[in-house]
Amino acid sequence: MINIIQINTRDLKLIQQRPFSIRVKIDVYDEKTNTHLEQLECGIVNASFSVSAESDVRRTASLTVTPVKNRWLKLNKDSIIWMNRIIRLQIGIYDNHYEKWNWYPQGVYLFTDYGASYDASNNTITLSLSDLWSNFDGSRSGQIGGAETISFPAYDEDPDTGEVLRYHTIRDAIHTTLTQLGNLSESQLKLDDIGEWKGMEQSHPDYLRYREESAVRLKDGSIMPTWNVLPYDQEFSVGSTVASILTTFRDLYPNYEMYFDESGNFVCQMIPSCNDDDVVLDSTFFDRIYISENTSVDLSAVRNVCEVWGKSIDADFYTEDCSYSDNCYSCHVEAYPASYGGSDLIAVKIPSANQSAGTFNINGIGRISILDENTEKPIEEHLMEADQIYVFQIKKKWINDHEVTVAYLLGQWQPHAVNILTNGTLYSKEYFQKIYNCRTIRFTVVPDSPFCIEELGLLSDVKTGGEYENITSDSLAAGRAEYENWKNSRLTDSISITTKLCPFADVNTKVSYRRKDTGEIHPYIVKNLSHDPANGTTTWTLMRFYPFYLEE
Repeated sequence: MINIIQINTRDLKLIQQRPFSIRVKIDVYDEKTNTHLEQLECGIVNASFSVSAESDVRRTASLTVTPVKNRWLKLNKDSIIWMNRIIRLQIGIYDNHYEKWNWYPQGVYLFTDYGASYDASNNTITLSLSDLWSNFDGSRSGQIGGAETISFPAYDEDPDTGEVLRYHTIRDAIHTTLTQLGNLSESQLKLDDIGEWKGMEQSHPDYLRYREESAVRLKDGSIMPTWNVLPYDQEFSVGSTVASILTTFRDLYPNYEMYFDESGNFVCQMIPSCNDDDVVLDSTFFDRIYISENTSVDLSAVRNVCEVWGKSIDADFYTEDCSYSDNCYSCHVEAYPASYGGSDLIAVKIPSANQSAGTFNINGIGRISILDENTEKPIEEHLMEADQIYVFQIKKKWINDHEVTVAYLLGQWQPHAVNILTNGTLYSKEYFQKIYNCRTIRFTVVPDSPFCIEELGLLSDVKTGGEYENITSDSLAAGRAEYENWKNSRLTDSISITTKLCPFADVNTKVSYRRKDTGEIHPYIVKNLSHDPANGTTTWTLMRFYPFYLEE
């Protein structure tokens, strides 16, 4: 669903022509009925249009304008300036060759704090606007009432047997929130699934196989994938905002974003990594429109070690009655059913360190493979130590049209992992296991990184609580630590540049730019934009693009 901006040769020529004429078009709608009330073309006294990929409120605008053709405005409940208005804005550039205006959408907005005024003496209006997210976060509206709690169950079950009848996906919960609580129509929604990264097309080449293997058979005999379901029940108290409910669902897994696009559609998708994206605007183009540059690296924000603590595990069963023979942990668990369940959590004190590709057997039901939850592969040798307590989750997978039961090793009582950015020259994992009292140490090896531990020492970032409570295994904690460490050493290397006005630009797109201080050309990701039509400029915040290196 990633939005790709469409830029043609004419767009690029328009912003370089002289003379350069700019207007703003304002379309006014009634918020309740969506009736189009009026359209104004305005000259600009001053204006700022901002787009940020790092904020839930992606688009804001502040402008003072005056209508062309000497039209005099009125201030009343039927006019442009009233509480319940939706404002669509476009920036227009006059094409001197074809003698017509070209219009570029800049977003759909609401007044915040009723930020609008009218100067009758000069016939100017001043507007302060935020995009439609302000209808969700309490800025305009968005608080939920009418019930003490709002519940989103992870699944429906048979009241007599407790068998699962149907799982609820995260996307379904978001859809319900937007349509029933946020009052959005189906046509306004662009929703991708949210779930485990192994089930996402953008992040895992074998995602279809994983989706198939993660499926379970329901009571009615149907097969349902579980990679994208709610991991547990969600409840929200009265007074919660629509925004807080949506972001809770979004943050169940990392690297997702929600925002309203320039057309007023609600988008939920993975944050584009831009790994395989083409460059939208190249360095030659920027050389033509360049005005100024400010290069910075925020060293205070650089981190090269990320330590992640997940959710404390409340096991369903516990036993110390365990023996180890023939690479199998045989356990006796009191009150365990006669067959393996769907997602039982079993804590076991093991008598011996494991060999590779170990197996698990509860009460003689049968041997099942022990897998790493993050990689889906058999566990490595000596991943578990003798006389320690580990938690396993019993799960069923669907492989080659057969249901297979496995035991995922979650780790100890609280998932814990550390990722370290290194050039691979000095340190061993055993060294850091002692420092952090953590078995799950992962290296991200980037030989030429200026931010690695060999260059800067240990700069730690500890993640715990909040969204990290969604992490249920050491393996998943390791994957999240890797991602967070990648961000910590990537999003701090930035350039701020000012160019001629580019109203067609958008965030989370890849560009290439030639630094003026070194002459080097590098790829960058556009993270923030600020358009100043009155002065005919755009200010860009560009983050240096670093590919997502996998850990070793």
